Formats: sequence, structure tokens, C-alpha cells
Amino acid sequence: MPLPTATSFEDLNRQVLELCLQEDARTVARETQTIGEAWEQERSHFLPLPSSDYDCCDMVTVRLTPYSQAHYETNRYSVPVKHARRTVTVKAYPFTIDIFDGAQKLASHPRCYEHEQDVFDPLHYLALLEQKPGAFDYAKPLKRWRADWPFAYHRMLNKLKETWPDGRGVQEFVRILMLHERYPTEQMEQAIERALSYGCAHLDGVLYHILTQRIVNKSWHLHVAASTSCLDKLRGNMISPYRPKEEGEVLHNKLDQDPGYVLLHSPFAEREVSNTFADC
Repeated sequence: MPLPTATSFEDLNRQVLELCLQEDARTVARETQTIGEAWEQERSHFLPLPSSDYDCCDMVTVRLTPYSQAHYETNRYSVPVKHARRTVTVKAYPFTIDIFDGAQKLASHPRCYEHEQDVFDPLHYLALLEQKPGAFDYAKPLKRWRADWPFAYHRMLNKLKETWPDGRGVQEFVRILMLHERYPTEQMEQAIERALSYGCAHLDGVLYHILTQRIVNKSWHLHVAASTSCLDKLRGNMISPYRPKEEGEVLHNKLDQDPGYVLLHSPFAEREVSNTFADC
């Protein structure tokens, strides 16, 4: 029998499952029942399975390093920096490493079978880099991630550094990166590109584009486009304290061309926008 070809262990397991299900329809020589029918008959005599799955893993208790990493075998796996120097439980599965503080899962990583490797999730270190923006360009956990950033991320970072060269620009960019904890990568990339194209290179420009997409998905933009009173109410609230005056003038000009544009640039949170629309 030829060896199966698979792209991953998940793919291999899927193929094995499909072959097992196909076997249920096969009848063994000198038998009248199929394998599946014989299994159903035999299963009624078995003891019931436990109420919860068996946690098939190697479980150890470790103390986090000052760099907010948990050692397992020879490798080091990151957890969010706020948990540094705390004792955690590492559950090592064949393909993943899960790290717990009691019942709370702190982190999950693909298991590394190499030696003396650092396995980082860059999001785990953003809170620290927000406090220490001077370390941003040298942070080891971000190096591999930065190499894979879309071009728009580098444009946003450079623009923020130009606007606030004293470190505040890096802090603003780190806060933008923190949105990855709540929103998918594709949506983040689109939000950053649109914020740059509208000349709104800052956190609120990115965040309100994300909220705009959620609002559009709920069809609230149709209500705004049809309601002059809503636009009048929101028109005066389009200027962010972080946005230069000339940007506000651009927004006013664009508003008449695209009423839905106000959703991106209003400083209202999603809840406040919803309440405003309800009153219009």
C-alpha cells in the first residue's frame, strides 16, 4: 500500500478519518454484516465514555522568566508581559503548547521540536513597548513580524514618527498594533490603508474605519445617507483632537460627496453612533 501524501498532520488525520469511514461500508470475507453494522452492534456492550475528553498532554509547572517566557524542554514560549515572574502550567500537546494561569489560558503556540528556540507572539510584548517606545526598533519579538508587515504598516509607522518624533508616534503605532488582539489581520490592513489614503494617520482613523465596516455590515450607513438631520448632528463632531485643522476641512468637503464617510471620522464610539441614529 503506498504511503499517503499530506500537506500537514491535520490533512493526514482528515485522510485517515475518510478512509476509516469508507471501511464502515466494507464487508469482511465470510461475514454478512458490514464493518460499520458490526461496530454498532458491539458498541452497545461497551461502558460509556467519560463526560470529558482525556487531556492527552505532558503537563508541567514552571516559573516565567523576566522576559515573560515559559520554558518547556529546551525552548521558550512567550506569554503576555503582565504575567511575568508568575508560576504557570504548561500543557504540551503533540502540535501545540498551551500555557495556563489556573483555569485561564494565557497563550497558545505551535510546538517547536528544535532546540534552544524562542517562540514569540509579538502581541504579548506590545503593552511593554507602549511604555518604552525607544526599544521598539530593537525588540526581538517583533523582528520576524515586522519582516512580514504589509507596506501600509511601514508607511503608517514612518508617518507617525514624522508627526511625533519624540516617541509619541511609536506609542500611537503600538496602540494601532494592539487592535490585532480584537480584529483580524485582513481587516486591520484595510483599515490602515484607508486611514492613510484619507490623511488620517493615527489610531482613531484606523479604529473608526474598523467600526465603519461593522456599521456597514449592519446597514446603518443607509440610514445615515438618507438622514440629513443625522449628518448635521455628526458634522460638528468630525474633528478629532489629534487631527490638524486642515484635515477637518478635507473631511467637510468629502462629507458632501460621500455621506457614509462621516462614520469613519466621527469621534463617536459605535454605541454612541447607534444611539444618535436611533434619534434621527
